Amino acid sequence: MKRENNFDIIRLLLAAVVVLFHIGYISGAAIFSSLPRYFSGHLAVEGFFAISGFLIFASWERSSSLLDYGIKRAARILPGYWVATALCLAIAFSYGSFHVARFLFANLTFATFLSGTIPGVFPNNFTPVLNGALWTIKIEVMFYIAVPAIVWLCRRLNRDAVLWTLFALSVIYRVAMASHETLAVQLPGQLSFFMIGALIHYHVKWFEANGKWVSAVAALMFVAHTVTGWFFLRPAAVATLTLAASLLLPTVKGPTRWGDFSYGTYVLHWPIIQIVVATGLYATRPWAAMVVTLLGVAVGAVLSWFIVEKPSLALAHSRRIRTPYPAVTPS
Repeated sequence: MKRENNFDIIRLLLAAVVVLFHIGYISGAAIFSSLPRYFSGHLAVEGFFAISGFLIFASWERSSSLLDYGIKRAARILPGYWVATALCLAIAFSYGSFHVARFLFANLTFATFLSGTIPGVFPNNFTPVLNGALWTIKIEVMFYIAVPAIVWLCRRLNRDAVLWTLFALSVIYRVAMASHETLAVQLPGQLSFFMIGALIHYHVKWFEANGKWVSAVAALMFVAHTVTGWFFLRPAAVATLTLAASLLLPTVKGPTRWGDFSYGTYVLHWPIIQIVVATGLYATRPWAAMVVTLLGVAVGAVLSWFIVEKPSLALAHSRRIRTPYPAVTPS
């Protein structure tokens, strides 16, 4: 029987937070400049990675082989990612810019840091970057690759010791790289959130039985982190609270009763914001621009799910028995 949970709705809410964060960050509208203070894109991404830790380890444990695991993960991440890349190329062509080889190579190899822009595209926008949200996808792919090796170690050594050691090393790296923000949030800086997700997966019955007091401790840790700025308190707090909302709260479906729209929302929202910015609407009628943006993102996510993502997942899942947890959507 399928296990009831809130993974889909929590991921959609996290994606919505990222959308609002980026509207404030790249729209150039003064009225929305405070949005990043209230909607933390970094916090949302960390929540995504925590959920991924839970679900990807679960996916590996249920897979019949490395090939089966690889097919499932590819089916989840690649089609939507390709749609986002195709949208960026269509935007470039609409500007009459065909110098896309470097951008295409960077995106197809998940090395988006090599080329985030295309010459002549969005020249008057606050930033010309076509899709700045995709930096997390390479981290997700690296998690996919790392999980089989981590599980191999776990089965030969003490499982919890391996996972906690990786958690600790990630925290140490993040603290050591605190003055280098760009490098700090790359791997292994995000691994700590992922590892808490893995630990909760392996101890899910205990977590469900003791979730109330564990969540209370996590909430206190997050408050302490907010007050002190001590990063080492943040990963366990954020990951635990995210998984508690996903597993322990009463099940809420909302729009996710019709599909999982979180990934499409995440990978498509940045170029859609940029399109609306380029029309000048954010400069003249910012609230109307936000409405247009949100409608565009919603339509894009729905089309991506029903036309691309869902058929791809159905094809991959036809190779196996339906599993008790939903497929993972990346941060």
